[in-house]
Amino acid sequence: MQLKNTLLVVALAGCASTTGVISTGANQYMISREDNGPTASLGSLKAATMKDASAHCAAQDKTMQILRETDTPRSLGQFPQTTLHFTCI
Repeated sequence: MQLKNTLLVVALAGCASTTGVISTGANQYMISREDNGPTASLGSLKAATMKDASAHCAAQDKTMQILRETDTPRSLGQFPQTTLHFTCI
């Protein structure tokens, strides 16, 4: 019974992946996130991505400023994903 519950939790959790913060130039960064879980939402992905970006800038005693965003909502055969390009000011 415990194995069945564990497998259920793993199945519902899905597989979220993130690139982490990547430097793309002088004080410019990018972070991308995707989730192929059955309950994944674009909103929660965007919130987590912005939180990570803000934390990266806060570690430098700066604030995050969005340069651009690219979002892909869930659709047939496509998992939700978001990419955030930002700078720290």
